[in-house]
Amino acid sequence: MTGRAGRGRAGVVGMLVGLGVLLAPPAGSAAAGEPPPLPTTAGRCVGPSPVTVRETPWALRLLAPQTSWPLTRGAGVVVAVVDTGVSAAAPALAGAVRPGVDVSGGRADSDCVGRGTALAGIVAARPTGDGGPGGIAPDAEILPVRITDANRRTSPARLAAGIRLATTAGADVILVAAGVTSATPDLADAVRAAVARDILVVAAVTDRGGENGGDPPVGYPAGFPTVLAVNAVGVDGAAGPVAADAGTDLAAPGAGLGIAPSGSGHYRVGGAPVAAAYVAGVAALVRAYHPGLSQAEVRARLEHTAIPGGGSSRAVGGGTLDAYAAVAALAPRQGDPPVPVPAGPVVVPAAPGPSRAARVAGLTVLGALVVALLVAAASLTRRGSRRPG
Repeated sequence: MTGRAGRGRAGVVGMLVGLGVLLAPPAGSAAAGEPPPLPTTAGRCVGPSPVTVRETPWALRLLAPQTSWPLTRGAGVVVAVVDTGVSAAAPALAGAVRPGVDVSGGRADSDCVGRGTALAGIVAARPTGDGGPGGIAPDAEILPVRITDANRRTSPARLAAGIRLATTAGADVILVAAGVTSATPDLADAVRAAVARDILVVAAVTDRGGENGGDPPVGYPAGFPTVLAVNAVGVDGAAGPVAADAGTDLAAPGAGLGIAPSGSGHYRVGGAPVAAAYVAGVAALVRAYHPGLSQAEVRARLEHTAIPGGGSSRAVGGGTLDAYAAVAALAPRQGDPPVPVPAGPVVVPAAPGPSRAARVAGLTVLGALVVALLVAAASLTRRGSRRPG
């Protein structure tokens, strides 16, 4: 597993820059108007979006999750979204959202802020009758864990509590959208406990908040080596800003369409949290299709099948997520013994020939065909010789 081998390495996928038309949003991608960005107005809950987008956004055209759906749609996998809660009232998540838990007490299947719902939709939105884009793993379940307080803020203690609650509730994948800048022992212990329970922890790197326009600080839990740290990559192949020693492991599309907490409309969302949601969705597909793999082996598949990086001036370890390869590639599992290679020259056995009876039958048919051709030729010759000169 590459782990933190990518620290300080340049790289997101320069090849994405040249894909141009493939990655660019299609003309008229929002026939009913451009979807608005997810509102961030304090003190007001996010309502329905006035725009429903029916075309496939560029991120889903890049990842093409439908190519993996004949193999798996994520059934049986529980993805915990540790963020602002997830609205069970969103039509695209009908039947997919568990009651969840708020670290302050109570359930978490409502979402005033809207961010947790948007990310959960990227992971597991179900197809709806309006033709809107679905999620990466549309049969996975969502476990909402709310870690934000009444002021929409969190803390290392609340984040650690949320990860612990997701762990005890039976999550298979934990998605952490917003981190903190303090690597407290409590937070480290919570991550350690989740990994010990064979849960894959996927976290967005901190991609904003740098002082005086500089790089953002290292965020946690993404900064812990046992966490799969994800950064965003844009349509042009450029990575989002991140600290040089953030230890990013993987990149994924950092722009998407988020479902609203109610109604069928969409909001524009972006950044490393969106990229981490795409990775969490693919991780759900992998865990469903390869149920015998440990979280470390799932992480290794995601990293080893990624499109190699290169061409970016930002520090981004690893490569860019390749959804189909992560699910379907015939890759050895981490820790498997190498395939033995013969010491001497490889001898390829000759293919067995036909049996004696088959050879005799074939020669008989061939002989009859030759005789028939000779008789026909002789007949034509005699006819020609009888014609008057």
